[in-house]
Amino acid sequence: MKFSMRSSLRYKQVYVLALGLLISFLMYLATQSLGDYLISRNHLNADASAKRLENYQNSIEGYIRKNKLSVKDVRALSKWVKSHKYTYLTIYSGDEILYESGFWNDAYYNYESTGTFLEESQQLTRNIAFTDGIYSVSIIDSSEIKWYNIVFYISLGVFFLFLFGIVIFYNHKIIARIMLLSKEVSLIEQGNLEQPIYHKGNDEIALLAINADNMRNSIITRYKSEKEAWEANSELITSMSHDIRTPLTALIGYLEILETEGYHSEEQLSKYIKSCKEKSLQLKELSDKLFQYFLVFGKETILMKKETFDARILLEQLIGEHVFDLSNQGFDVRTGLLEQSCMITGDIQYFKRLFDNLFSNVRKYASTSGPVLVNAECNGQHIIISISNDIRQDHSLAESTGIGLKTCRKITEQMKGTFKIRKNRTRFEARASFPVSAQGKEA
Repeated sequence: MKFSMRSSLRYKQVYVLALGLLISFLMYLATQSLGDYLISRNHLNADASAKRLENYQNSIEGYIRKNKLSVKDVRALSKWVKSHKYTYLTIYSGDEILYESGFWNDAYYNYESTGTFLEESQQLTRNIAFTDGIYSVSIIDSSEIKWYNIVFYISLGVFFLFLFGIVIFYNHKIIARIMLLSKEVSLIEQGNLEQPIYHKGNDEIALLAINADNMRNSIITRYKSEKEAWEANSELITSMSHDIRTPLTALIGYLEILETEGYHSEEQLSKYIKSCKEKSLQLKELSDKLFQYFLVFGKETILMKKETFDARILLEQLIGEHVFDLSNQGFDVRTGLLEQSCMITGDIQYFKRLFDNLFSNVRKYASTSGPVLVNAECNGQHIIISISNDIRQDHSLAESTGIGLKTCRKITEQMKGTFKIRKNRTRFEARASFPVSAQGKEA
């Protein structure tokens, strides 16, 4: 998976925080606008304002009459003002202000004088009788400021609520993905290798999930390989114990006859000797098969004694013998070997075993109706050897375990090469490629 730094969790956190701030600010503005609209409609309309001012005037007039106050009773007047927090009280005679006190909004400083302020503000003025005369009393109501403050704090609360909500929601999703990954890994730890590890996105968690799933697949592959090796070894032991016992018992019987001279003629002697040879070859084939199983399912590394050879001469020697045998068995073998020297490095014994297996595969499963093509070429970097043939259409092919080809693959790969097979319904090809040695490149 291609990992982009822009999709990293650290950048996603920045994106989510920026988005959260934007959404939270928009919700703050929406809440503020809604609150201002409700205050303007319900609190600052003319009827509500007039009613509040009327109540304030009735309250101050009742307070003055009840306490028999004069305009000079400043302390008593201040007590009433303090009990009505958002009011501003002004008492004046004509144009002369005798008393003023109360809540003063900073916006009032925009006015050049109190007179101008009183003229332009919504207020209610009433003449009230004090003990020392009748004076004009003006009351200004600023209680909307309380509601504006409430709206501000509510808007601020909405801002942080959305901001924290978005961040917590994002973190919850991240934690949920981590918990899901942890749960899936725990199931694998308990032995449930069929449990897939899901992933989406391309951040660090997705990359971790992909790596964990790749590890799960590797474990499955290794488990299947070990199981295959175990089954192959079990099958090998079972089959070998039977296959070896049969020719070995016969061989011992023939040798006992020869030892006791239990034959009656030279012809019978020759027959027994021929049978001993056949049983010996049969045992040799079984031992070779045992070696192949050991090579494929044994140690991962094969100990080789590597040397550098001229590939042209080596291939002529190793392939020539098999081509001669195949021709004697009725196969139409066509060769195209190297025409120039090209150096190759490897173990001569394992090279021989490689070609023994490849041509043994031809003898067992190839059809004599089509040509057997044996080619070798050097492209400067690699030596490529291919053997192709028509497939014999009978039951013999179904009996193949493929162990010979697996042996070829392991030998080739051990010598830094590659081994591939191509197969369809009628044609089979085995292709081995080996790197040209440094000495060969210089030449």
